Amino acid sequence: MTTADPGVAGAPPPKRGISDRQTLVFAALFAIMLVAVVTRFYRLGEPDRCYFDEVYFPTTAVEILKGDDDAWQFFGHENTHPPLSKELMALGMALPFVGGHGNSGDRDNSCWPDAEDDFKRTNPGYLYDPVGWRFFGALAGVGAVFFMYLLAKRLFENEVAALASAALLAFDGLALAQARIGTPDTYVLFFTLGSLYFLTSNRFLLSGLFFGAAAATKWIGAFTMWPIVLYLVIRLIKGILETEPDERMKEVERVLKVGAALMACAVVLGVIGGFLGAVGILGGFVDIAFLMAFAAVPGLIVLLCGLAVVAVDSRFRSTPRGSLYLQTALAFPLFFIIVPFIVYSATYIPMLMSGYSVGDAIDLNRSAYEFHSGLTAPHSYASDWWEWPIMKKPIYFFAGSGEAKIYGMGNPAVFWLAIPALLFVAWQSFRLRARLVGETGRVAFRGAVAFSQWPLFFVVLSFLGVWLPWSTQPRVLFIYHYLPALTFAILALGYCISRLWYADREWGRWTAVSVLALVAITFAYFFPHLTAIDVPRALDESYFWFKSWR
Repeated sequence: MTTADPGVAGAPPPKRGISDRQTLVFAALFAIMLVAVVTRFYRLGEPDRCYFDEVYFPTTAVEILKGDDDAWQFFGHENTHPPLSKELMALGMALPFVGGHGNSGDRDNSCWPDAEDDFKRTNPGYLYDPVGWRFFGALAGVGAVFFMYLLAKRLFENEVAALASAALLAFDGLALAQARIGTPDTYVLFFTLGSLYFLTSNRFLLSGLFFGAAAATKWIGAFTMWPIVLYLVIRLIKGILETEPDERMKEVERVLKVGAALMACAVVLGVIGGFLGAVGILGGFVDIAFLMAFAAVPGLIVLLCGLAVVAVDSRFRSTPRGSLYLQTALAFPLFFIIVPFIVYSATYIPMLMSGYSVGDAIDLNRSAYEFHSGLTAPHSYASDWWEWPIMKKPIYFFAGSGEAKIYGMGNPAVFWLAIPALLFVAWQSFRLRARLVGETGRVAFRGAVAFSQWPLFFVVLSFLGVWLPWSTQPRVLFIYHYLPALTFAILALGYCISRLWYADREWGRWTAVSVLALVAITFAYFFPHLTAIDVPRALDESYFWFKSWR
């Protein structure tokens, strides 16, 4: 007999095959990823020239690739952002089957429009295939969809929410447009989602590495610090609730509570500062940071004193809560300050290898900060922070022959449905309930925070923490600055779709499927408008639903 009898003691258990449900989940995920790959890479070389901000980023990437020392000069080169995205573009252009010289139809070499760049404009050695500088950005766009699936599955612990969130990102127009242009925002999205997934998986080293890469791509990647701190606080509170109080820790915990209360006051001051910044009383992030410091600095001192007592006394260190406090206190600076700083600094190694000093790199960052702080000149496609969720003002990227155009705009179905989804998730996270009081006719509200619902208020508070700080910024803003906050709006919508899917009522699943079908159809309808596909004029005119969309 060649196989063991399952009934015999000691026989190996029968092998479990892949269930029908797992097969369906894999097939759905494969289909979503296939859509992401095809839409990000289809006609990636079109337009066959630099457009919009590609006259800045890929050109500096070419100079980095060629070892041109001038690549690290502030004026005349793109150094208003950290260098990681440009280094990845240079790597793409260096790949033999992706980049390479002279494969572009742009014989005028329009990437070099300035008079001082005449030599480069007429030099075939500076002519590269656009696919090269867009390749890793498109790949990052695909990777962001996969990380969205993993993050949603980790947060909500169900496949429907994960698949829905991934599909919503794959079918969003803003994420698509940014993945197909040689600018940093698609990299920020990829690294941010990767950092958040590894964070919620408690793999802090990988999370810190991705966080550092996000900040080294564009400074708005540093906004990820808010959900990082929020998650660590949630994790700490969960650990406290799961351990019994220890009488030995009573006095120390009082000190830590005082420090925590002061840090909470700092957050409140930050919110107040945000409102003051929105009305023009405060000037921006730095002014708000100074306001928060009035509570944050003494709070940090008190916390450090309390933690020092725990660290030096074995009676406190040996308790479960003492160990938890120390682990959290060490994890945050190590993985989310030191590791990201190392990653950020490492992206300037090519600059140092070109003969520049550490001081030069610091000066370059200072010049970048001064540039962004003073960038108040109006722009015809600029938009205010509050206009982004309603998508009032898309950004015009390119106009080619015929009706071929590229607009950086979201999927209306995703953007607009995400607003009530966020409100519903906020309602659910705080378990708000409304009751009509018969005697008075008034509506009474009550609510409570259930810690089991932490993924919901994590999503809502992360969205607010990443989006609202833009209200304080005097600099000119564009809709692509909304992309990091959009990820949390999509998570909220994905969660709502899963709630519909698992609803007891028969219409729930039909509604969930209908929402996803609407998103897919809207995406297909706008796809030519996002990818420079020439269409009949009547179809092109139909894309401008509002005057502000032109």
